[in-house]
Amino acid sequence: MTLRYGVVGCGRVFQRYHLPVVTDHEDYTLVAACDTDADSARSVLGAAADGVLVTTSLEEFLTVGRPDVVAVCTPNDAHTEPVLAALAAGAHVLCEKPLAADLTQARRLAGAAGADRLAVNLPYRFHELVPAFLKALPGGPCEITLTFTTAGQRLWRPVTNWYGDAARAGGGALVDLGAHALDLLVTVFGRPRPVACRVDARGVEERVIADLEFPAGPAKLRIDRRSRVMGLTLEATAANGETTVLDLRRGEVRSAAGTVTAEDRRPELAAIRGFLDTVAGRARDRTVAPAQALEVQELIAALYADAECDQELTL
Repeated sequence: MTLRYGVVGCGRVFQRYHLPVVTDHEDYTLVAACDTDADSARSVLGAAADGVLVTTSLEEFLTVGRPDVVAVCTPNDAHTEPVLAALAAGAHVLCEKPLAADLTQARRLAGAAGADRLAVNLPYRFHELVPAFLKALPGGPCEITLTFTTAGQRLWRPVTNWYGDAARAGGGALVDLGAHALDLLVTVFGRPRPVACRVDARGVEERVIADLEFPAGPAKLRIDRRSRVMGLTLEATAANGETTVLDLRRGEVRSAAGTVTAEDRRPELAAIRGFLDTVAGRARDRTVAPAQALEVQELIAALYADAECDQELTL
């Protein structure tokens, strides 16, 4: 049986990540799209717009489009209404991270009726090299460093101007890239205790250095959204100096035992694929539950609460 797929929010995130996956998936047919700008939505959909209901009305989207599955790709402060409405209509929902722009709304979504049909797009916990990294880790305490750098401030800001609005985005690099980084860290090392945080600006920061304490040892999280270098690297260094590296940019795990290389060159799509496959019955346990996403957002909120501002902050 083909499942009916709809999207709320036809912006750059949907175009770059969700659209290619759903249009290639044999179990789904794109039937409806809802956006505040219908002409822009049709432009984003391109050839995929043929036969698709494109509307600015969420009610029409749900009642006429009748999607079985809904992707919510709106700005962070506009997740709550479409998620709750789609759940109430009986749809399965994949929400972009974070759950919401503020913790109150995130908790509301995590506790909503039908939240067992809600998942969040946090892909890196599903990276094929995570098991290899865990296997290569030496026993005992270690020092952990995760470095996440992108050119997002230059590439995304021109087409996603709400990124610069603290109220709409819920923050800057920490809530944006930190959601991915912390979800990966929690998956590998368990829940940490926030220790300290420094940001380069109040409201919408581009650089972050955060210290956390995991059961395995201390961790330093470094995020730079103004970098000219793209990278996502997780390192664990044992007391004897032995280092194990999960390099997601290169698709490698490097350790004393050698190098393991990934086959999937688009790991950022893993949660989207996993969600669609799970709903279609092709996979199990390949979704991030709202409670798991909320745990990450609570960590982010705790780091923001005690963050110190250092305008000269560098990684």
